[in-house]
Amino acid sequence: MFKIPLLYLTEFIESFFQKPFMRRLEKKYPHTISFIYNRFSPSHFFGLPLTIMLLIAGLNILLLTKLAENVVNSEATKAMDIQVSGAVFNLRSPGLSAAFYLFTQLGSVYGVTAMTVMATLFLVWKRKKNHLIALLVSVFGSALSMHFLKSYFQRERPLNIAYYTTEATFSFPSGHATSAMALMGLLCYFCLINIRNKPARIILFSLGILYIFLIGLSRIYLGVHFLTDVGAGFLVGFFWVLFAIGLLEYLTLTKVKDATPTDADFE
Repeated sequence: MFKIPLLYLTEFIESFFQKPFMRRLEKKYPHTISFIYNRFSPSHFFGLPLTIMLLIAGLNILLLTKLAENVVNSEATKAMDIQVSGAVFNLRSPGLSAAFYLFTQLGSVYGVTAMTVMATLFLVWKRKKNHLIALLVSVFGSALSMHFLKSYFQRERPLNIAYYTTEATFSFPSGHATSAMALMGLLCYFCLINIRNKPARIILFSLGILYIFLIGLSRIYLGVHFLTDVGAGFLVGFFWVLFAIGLLEYLTLTKVKDATPTDADFE
């Protein structure tokens, strides 16, 4: 899926480090250039993959910070939220509202807990210890972050257009969107790296992405969150997905290194 873009990126990096001025820098600062080169090496996780993940995580944090700043200080952002919520409210129908109400329960504390327990049992059965650690870190880490951010910003919900009476929590960020991204986003990654059957991998990955999208849409459609609440929730959840992927890869590499025999083992 990502082989072609990474191939072009790898070729560009290799050609860049072969340029004359980089060669001169390498002779003058061998340790520094070697360190930088290793950060862009595609041959191990701590090279190019980790560098890309850190860049994406940094961009994620910048977007979340800017979004939070606009929610607090920008009247234009607040007006946009109200306009979007009002437009969606005017499209609301009894049948679709009931359907979204049932579906959004999958993103509630009870729904996410149930899916996390099922995923935990499955990973225990498959003896995927590192996968399980990454999953629990993503789910619980995102939950703690979401709770802290709600308490910090204390944004009120759009209760005047809410389809149902919500729990007594603040609006920013959306807990449903955060949890959906943190749980299902990581499960989608598990599908990409573990399922060999391509049609099955594509179907399960697509269903996971659809679940995340519909959970976010349901919160706006039911009038219990603003658009920016859902966007912030996705960003928080995605950050923890990236963190969990990095942790998983680190634990996997550590396990491989521990299992690899050294010269001392043959002496």
